[in-house]
Amino acid sequence: MRHGRLFFMGDSAKVVSPFGARGGNTGIADADNLAWKLSAVMKGRASAALLDSYHEERHEAATQNVMVTNRTTRFLRPAPGIEKTFRDAALGLARQHPFARQLVNTGRMAIANPYSRSSACERTGGLPVQNVSFAWPDGSRGSMNELLQWVDGNLLVLLFGDASAGSLARLRALSETAPVRCVQVLGAEGRAGAVEHVRDPQGHLQGACHVFGHAWALIRPDSYVAATGESVDGLLVHAVGRSLGTTLQGEDA
Repeated sequence: MRHGRLFFMGDSAKVVSPFGARGGNTGIADADNLAWKLSAVMKGRASAALLDSYHEERHEAATQNVMVTNRTTRFLRPAPGIEKTFRDAALGLARQHPFARQLVNTGRMAIANPYSRSSACERTGGLPVQNVSFAWPDGSRGSMNELLQWVDGNLLVLLFGDASAGSLARLRALSETAPVRCVQVLGAEGRAGAVEHVRDPQGHLQGACHVFGHAWALIRPDSYVAATGESVDGLLVHAVGRSLGTTLQGEDA
């Protein structure tokens, strides 16, 4: 989806069957993915190498969306033989049995696609962030989208739970040398959790668990998790550099 200085998005990059609004919605996701990267490169915040991740991420999403909509098309207009037999059986059973209704494929709504092969994400990243709500220390309400708007195109580090003086000092130094903004997140009892994504050796998502205490999550401007970790150390510095298409000094600190 990238050829030199030319980037394809939306219908110019792929054509999907009109189910689940996947054509329009994924076109917007294409633009959202590319926009923050172009902006970061043009402002000198990121390396031009970051732009290569556009194809890696959005081609994977395009492949997934084409697969889903093709399955819907084949259910609505099945080929003679086993496809039609299965479709007719599913419809017949669904009239009487609730369990069969989940087999009726009338189009799957568009979702935010995961990125499992991105050079700009660590293995613990690559999944979208929901627009969750939270309370600021003064009691006013906020949302993840508002927080990302506040960071103004920079990367966002969410630090969950209490932090040591050393961790805060490292975060302060990182924010002074990289386009990163940091926010501490506390739960009702002073603890909050980041989500750690568990993948198999091939990189496929197997599940998720909550990491409590001194954990962090690195969030990109397009509302995707770039990485998560259990302590503020060189892994975070490396993840920031990777998210910007470069390597920052001190990643092994």
